[in-house]
Amino acid sequence: MLNRGRAMAFAMLAALAIGGRATAEETRTLKFAHVFPASHWHWTESFKLFEEAVTKATNGKILFENYHAGQLGKEGVGILNSGLADTAILVPSYETAKLPLTSVSELPGLYSTSCEATAKLWDIVKDGGPLNEAEYKPQGVKVLYAIVLTPYQVMTGSKKVTSLEDLVGLKIRANGAAMDKTVRAVGAVPVRVTATELYDALNRGTIDGGFWPIGSTRNSGLEKTFHYTVQGPQLGSGSSVYGMKQKVWDSLTPDLQTTIMKVAAETQQHLCTYLDQLDESETDWLVKNQGFIVTKLSDQENARWAARVAPIAQEWAKEMDSTGRPGSALLKAFKEAPGQ
Repeated sequence: MLNRGRAMAFAMLAALAIGGRATAEETRTLKFAHVFPASHWHWTESFKLFEEAVTKATNGKILFENYHAGQLGKEGVGILNSGLADTAILVPSYETAKLPLTSVSELPGLYSTSCEATAKLWDIVKDGGPLNEAEYKPQGVKVLYAIVLTPYQVMTGSKKVTSLEDLVGLKIRANGAAMDKTVRAVGAVPVRVTATELYDALNRGTIDGGFWPIGSTRNSGLEKTFHYTVQGPQLGSGSSVYGMKQKVWDSLTPDLQTTIMKVAAETQQHLCTYLDQLDESETDWLVKNQGFIVTKLSDQENARWAARVAPIAQEWAKEMDSTGRPGSALLKAFKEAPGQ
């Protein structure tokens, strides 16, 4: 009887343990980390909406724990690979050593809107895409969605720029190889400054201006620091990739994966549409409320700028090729990818 009772007791404990695991697996909390403040559109118009929609669509099976403003570190790939977070925003221009090929999306002369550029980037960075195979899959990152900002404008604080000659010698904020090349091509001096450092760099005179998306001016507290902008040239832009650790992704059930990717696609479309609309509304606000001076280049001057930056894409591709990376192939794929 004793042996029978002990056996029954073990059976009951085993059943409780199995039931406990099943209950625990009903809810999964994923850690999310990024370098931007909680007031930034990267959160308010992007991952916050993504999280809320995923939690709702999975009936609470997926929850998130959030770490803003670089609390867990500044490099998304490192954060994911270290296990500090399960999901993160990867900013290629801040992680040039680990994500050099993604700067193909930051080259000048290839797109005129956020949605056009984002559609092109997604085509090559999604599962099976050449950029995914070359850069993200080898590092154990599952790409959920991506964004390319609206084309950068040359924005300055104290000097109005109306021609290429006005840029000569100016210290202009630039991050990453593609942006560095573009700044040099138009005659200015590139200075590495992150978005969160830009306000201080402008006020201290470390830089005279920056390549910057005008829609993010107020969001970054720069409306009283920048006073001039140049519109017209296609100077490239910045990109970000929203990723998950591949091992975490693989641990999710197929139905959860399908739901997450559906929400990711919707979030990506919302975000690029938001950014394209934001550029126009913010320009109007800055002009009306801050006396912002907008210079729209003539066709002749715009052509001069375009000619200056035209060789950069091929130069970038050749440099990547020389390091054993598929630069030319990726540039070709990005150019041929359907923009929206």
